[in-house]
Amino acid sequence: MMGLSKLQYNSGYQAGDNEVRSQDPGEFLYRVIENAGLVPFRLIFGEQPGEGSYPEVGAGITELLGVAPGDFTEKVFESMIERIVPLSEDNPADMSEAHLKFRNGEIRSYKAEILVRTTGDGRKWIRYASLPFTDEETGRVTGAFGILYDITGSKLYLERIKEKEDEFDRLKTDLLHNISHEIRTPLNAIVGFSTLLGEHIDIPARRKEYLEIITSNSDHLIEIIDDIVEISKIDAKMIKIRKDKVNLNSVLLKVYDQFRAEASGKGVLLSFEPEHGTGEADVYTDWYKLTEVLRNLVENALKFTSEGRVEFGYSVKEGKIEFYVSDTGSGIPLEQQARIFNRFFQVDSSSSRRFSGTGMGLPITKAYVELLGGEIWFISQPGEGSVFRFTVPYERAGDDGIRSRMAI
Repeated sequence: MMGLSKLQYNSGYQAGDNEVRSQDPGEFLYRVIENAGLVPFRLIFGEQPGEGSYPEVGAGITELLGVAPGDFTEKVFESMIERIVPLSEDNPADMSEAHLKFRNGEIRSYKAEILVRTTGDGRKWIRYASLPFTDEETGRVTGAFGILYDITGSKLYLERIKEKEDEFDRLKTDLLHNISHEIRTPLNAIVGFSTLLGEHIDIPARRKEYLEIITSNSDHLIEIIDDIVEISKIDAKMIKIRKDKVNLNSVLLKVYDQFRAEASGKGVLLSFEPEHGTGEADVYTDWYKLTEVLRNLVENALKFTSEGRVEFGYSVKEGKIEFYVSDTGSGIPLEQQARIFNRFFQVDSSSSRRFSGTGMGLPITKAYVELLGGEIWFISQPGEGSVFRFTVPYERAGDDGIRSRMAI
């Protein structure tokens, strides 16, 4: 077999049908390596680089690389290699050079991760580890002993972790950029107008104006902090759904009352349309989450609508409640629509942008909708406005608060 030792091995163990019967420790070790899912090999160097042969190679080479043991040569192996990543500083990223250094005694071992193209156009990452093989008679290095094994699964796993780490770093950078800008703006206003108030302004109207600016910027700062906390809780899966009896028309009216003054001040018509003919507006869902989703969408619609109208409402379709929020605002550029629910994404991300926001409102909204058991989508035409729609399960709540899922 592999000639690892001339010593005889006798374990005193009676082998079964699938067990090693030979007393040769080299063969025993060879079988142990194969049993562990590894492919052992012995390589004999050729006169020129790439001309080596593998007189002994594990049968697992067929499953690993798609090559029969008798057809596996150094030339065949090197033709399959796409990339070599050495695992030691003194190991070269070239197999022929590594073998030359083996012969010259410059390296005592070789370890690398190798990307290979297998038969059938597949790709695999394998771990290659070898030691020099010395001829007992001449004392010269004539080849190498080693093992090959598949690390594709673990390699892809590590690459996904690296990708997620890179994405996390990017998100942290975006977060710091957005938050620093958003927090700085209201803080500057609060500090500035607080200073002016301390300068003994005697004009009541001006004093009132400054107080309103301080109050609105303080509220905006609180919203930013609330969004940061909420997105962190969503990531940590700390958000729980608490369902109870909810009147949908009351939810719509509450949202309308919250924004009607803002809409009127902009000259935008704000209206809501409840479902007609459903008989019951009482459902079983999470009142707070549902209200926040509608509030976020209406607030967003008003932000990007300078004239025209913003309308919202709901209807019952196929056992689901489908809500909508439509506007006649600026719409979303086509090239940015795929990213609209990404965290920290803003349609206008320039430092001179007209609209404030951390880019967390829509991601939080999407997370809430999914927690409620629904989905959210939109259609938008630049310059013509947008329509956001989302669903929640239609679970009717009776007078006693007991729910029943409706199949309409």
